[in-house]
This record gives sequence, structure tokens and C-alpha cells, in this order.
Amino acid sequence: MNSSRVFFVLALSVACLWSQSSTPAAPVQSPGTPKPSQPGQASPNPTPGLTARGPYAVAQQDPTRVVATIGGTPITAAQAAELIKPVRQEDLKKFAGHYDKLLQELYMQKQFAKMADEAHMDQQSPWKEQLEVARQNILTQAYISMISNQPGTAPDAKGYYDSHPQEFETIQVSGILIRFAPPGSPAPVGSTDPSKSRTEQQALAKASDLEAKLKGGADFAALAKSDSDNTASGARGGELGSFSLADNTLPADIKSAITTLQPGQVSEPIKQGAGFYILKVTGHTKKSFEEAQPAIIGKFQNDRNTAALNKEFEKYSITVKDPEFFNDGTTVPHNIPSLANPGQPASPSASGPPKK
Repeated sequence: MNSSRVFFVLALSVACLWSQSSTPAAPVQSPGTPKPSQPGQASPNPTPGLTARGPYAVAQQDPTRVVATIGGTPITAAQAAELIKPVRQEDLKKFAGHYDKLLQELYMQKQFAKMADEAHMDQQSPWKEQLEVARQNILTQAYISMISNQPGTAPDAKGYYDSHPQEFETIQVSGILIRFAPPGSPAPVGSTDPSKSRTEQQALAKASDLEAKLKGGADFAALAKSDSDNTASGARGGELGSFSLADNTLPADIKSAITTLQPGQVSEPIKQGAGFYILKVTGHTKKSFEEAQPAIIGKFQNDRNTAALNKEFEKYSITVKDPEFFNDGTTVPHNIPSLANPGQPASPSASGPPKK
């Protein structure tokens, strides 16, 4: 067996183990029992007269049909579907059109495991310890899934919606940017871009002049196209897009301006980095409670899950009693006196590996 095949089998083993601790694939059901179709597979209840396609569909319609032989052993549709069952649906989609290769690898893996079991390799080191680690990992994932999905009190979604209006409102904004060259910037050579040599004072003066023109009735889109140093938004008449007031990455002065402005109003110049923005609010959009309700309920669930996990994790905080146990010589311990300086933290030369 070549190394690439060994790697494939190992990778598939990990995927199967992980799949059992997350979302399991739907089991193969007995003939005649309705079952929803799986991603990339035909319906398990095909129209009479049509050929069933896909592992689950064929296993549903004719479970005893021999679909392949591996090493001379016939494999029925039900057996093949049972082998494939532990593979998550998102992983199964990666093998679309190559289910035969997947079945071959899974069957081979099962046979290898059987022979290893007969040789009692599960009781030999290091396999015994690695199996225990894998078992603990799966059970850990199962336990985390259990405690993070405990039912709680029904959230007051409407109350949250009413008390957090900004989270459900977006504001459409247009802008004109007037850039300047920061102090100390090298003088431009052969550049025709005026912003490369414009001072901050000159930029503010130009932005203030544009503000006056806009408040005097000038067309915002036209000035954005002719004067904005943001050529991308300028070509769109200054359109910058929609912004949520709940976005914590939005600069405070920008958020304050667009919160205060009414649709159609224009801001005074706002300095941002090496430039001044003139902003115009073009519209407000707010989700209805019905639109926002699923996200609110999801937030409550996530918050409850996080709180449950943090409470569980806090039980296992660690306090180091013997720093030397955790120092393998490749890192410098923190706040540990060295032999050379008993009252001082160890230095790399004092606590690290001896020099040769």
C-alpha cells in the first residue's frame, strides 16, 4: 500500500470519529419507510418506473442488491450504505461521483481494524493509549454538546427587540473623501494626484467648501464623482453602503454623525486617518420583529451555551505548583528567580540551556 493511501485511510478515520461526536448521518431505514433525500443523492422514494440512484436511494429500494465486490466479497446496497453512514453529509459530498473509492477505503479500513482486533493490538502500546485518547475525545465532544444545548427559559424576544433597536436598524450612507498627505510624507515625484501634496489644512478647507456647496443645494452624487478621492465610491455617486449601528468596529464619530443625521442631511467634515469625510444619510431600514426573532432566539441560545461552558471550564482552572516540571528548557519561566540572581526573574542565559 502506498503512503498516499495510508494517509487517506488515516484522514478518513479522523473524519469518521469526529462525525460521531457532531452531526451524525441519517441511518439507513428499512424498505418502505419514508426518508428525506441526502445532499447529492436522489430521493429514496423514486417515482415508480424510474431507476433509483445514490447509495441511500438504492439501499432503500433494494437493500439486498449486490452493488460491488471487494476482494471477491459481494457487498449489498444495505451493507454499503451502512459503511458510509458514519461519514458526515458535508464530507460525503466531497466524494460525489467517487462513492466506489470511498466504499473501498471504508471496507478496507474495517477489515484492517478487524484483523488488528483479532491480534489484540487494542491491548498493546501505543495503540491502547491512543484508542483511549480517541474515546475520551469523542465523549468530551458529546458532553460539551449536551451541556451547551440544555433547554432554558423562553427568551423575551420582543422585549429584547424593543430595548435594542439599533441592532436591527441599518443606515444607508454616501460619502465624499478628501485626502491629505500626512506630515513627513515624501514629496511626490511626477504624481498628478493633488491629494499626494495636499496638507491637512488644505484638505479641511476643501471639505468645508464642499459642505457649504452641498448645504446650498449642490448635487451630492455629482460632487462625489468630481471631487471625492475615493474613486470607487465616487464613481457610484458616493455610495458607501449600509451600516449597522450595533457594529462595534464603526468609528465613534462616524456612528455619532450618521445617528444624528436625518435622511438627506449632510455632515460637517469628519477626520478619519489622513482624510476628511463628508457624509450623507440616504435612508434607514429596520427589520420587523418577525424578521429579527430567529436571530434573537439564536443569540439567547448562544449566550446560554457560552455561560454553561464557561461555568464548566471554571471548575478546571490550573494553578502551577512546580514551574520546573513545565519547563523543558525551550522557554524562559516567568517570575522565577535564577541561581545567579535569587531575587530576580530568570534571564534567558541563566535559565536556558547551557551554552556550548
